[in-house]
Amino acid sequence: MTSADVIRYDDLQPAPWQNGLGVTRTIRAMPAGCGWSLSIATIEQRAEFSLIQETQRVQLAIDAVRLEIDGREVVLGPGEQARFAGTQHVVGASVAGSSQVLNLMYSDAIPALDVAVVRDARELPLDSVAVVVLDGELICGPLVLARFDTVVLEGSVRPSISGLRGLFAVVRAAARN
Repeated sequence: MTSADVIRYDDLQPAPWQNGLGVTRTIRAMPAGCGWSLSIATIEQRAEFSLIQETQRVQLAIDAVRLEIDGREVVLGPGEQARFAGTQHVVGASVAGSSQVLNLMYSDAIPALDVAVVRDARELPLDSVAVVVLDGELICGPLVLARFDTVVLEGSVRPSISGLRGLFAVVRAAARN
């Protein structure tokens, strides 16, 4: 049985970060500290990230962003990402006044997840858990997804997904070493 939820970015309500220094739109919330969450955050000023126990984080830059991870500076260009534990000290800042980032968080209690950037909808991995449209369009069954719209996929059979070239962030199980 297939289950696919389409989440429209325009339907997501902006919410302030716990520290009030940024805004996020939650695509999928992590239930009771278990499972995974996905959101798009806007960084407009230098801000410390909240510490989250027993959680791993992957941040994919939609726009250029500067991070300090445990005092080490990392500058991410669009499409680049950084991984860090929820307990690491992280400070984020926009490179050009305002930056958007895709945040994936997952509990240490579940298998690791990855985010990959795919430029052609025909190359979306069959084991995708979620797909976020960063640019272009994605067709999911009868629906057309636009910038920042997301389809969350669960189950063993996936719905018909197609599209032309674009830029898509794909969440999937991490490759095992």
